[in-house]
Amino acid sequence: MKEPLVSIALATYNGEKFLAQQMDSLLAQDYPNLEIVISDDCSSDGTWTILLSYAERDSRIRLLPCETNLGYVRNFIRVFMACKGELISPCDQDDIWYSNKTSRLVEEIGDSTLIYCNNRYIDEKNISLGVTHSDKVNMIFGSDVRQLLFCTSICGHTMLFKKELLNFNNQLVEFPYIDWVISFLAAEHGYIKYLNEVLVDWRQHNTSTTFHIRNKQKGSKAKNIESDIRMLELFSKLESTQKKFIEDAKKSLISWFNSYIGFSMLIFIFRYGSVTHYSHPAKFPFIKYMLGYKLKKILNAKYY
Repeated sequence: MKEPLVSIALATYNGEKFLAQQMDSLLAQDYPNLEIVISDDCSSDGTWTILLSYAERDSRIRLLPCETNLGYVRNFIRVFMACKGELISPCDQDDIWYSNKTSRLVEEIGDSTLIYCNNRYIDEKNISLGVTHSDKVNMIFGSDVRQLLFCTSICGHTMLFKKELLNFNNQLVEFPYIDWVISFLAAEHGYIKYLNEVLVDWRQHNTSTTFHIRNKQKGSKAKNIESDIRMLELFSKLESTQKKFIEDAKKSLISWFNSYIGFSMLIFIFRYGSVTHYSHPAKFPFIKYMLGYKLKKILNAKYY
């Protein structure tokens, strides 16, 4: 029986610094039936030249040049829609995949709609930082979408999902985190499986797309909360068995955000935090909500 076609979906933009290492790791995958579909978002550095050189050497690579800049999310959607495989594996331009990553995920996906693995943090010189993602957060699995409302342990570069998930929603472009909404859809329409194996090196550097989230700058907390509210608004628009719960979560967060002394989120976390904040890195996430956001901003304006 022939193995299912896996589409590795790589979205690139000005990634010349680490791209060759990533491409080498993709071509070294030991899975026998794959294509590598790459959408470049009008890079202005040497990214396109690097991609052309690899495409000339390997027929499994299919390049999708852009005429206008699409942005991170639209670029990923574009490459997803061009994939021919029944299984899709999102890919960033600056990580390093282990040679058995694809084969292990395919072997273990079974009846689940999405499977993901663990990763190891490395620096710009490929040196291990001595920590894996599971050291930082609890890893989500199962079919309870409530686990995905405020935080997620599922990184796009660790996942393999069934292409049919893309048929359940035509609002993907509205979401700021494409891998997050795909995880939500996977839980809603099936089952998420976690494979406790490190199969990717996740590069940590200040030019990565997620650096602005980790970098604690003035006003970043407000932006993060506003982003949480936006995600809840978008999740509430999706068909879900937890639609009312999502609406209640959104109302509680908005009420807390607009209050000086408000206990809406504190009560919510005490009731549901073991589920909604299961993968949150904070040991006691309810502490964040003991004071209203407006009062916290007055007390520590420099931080908030």
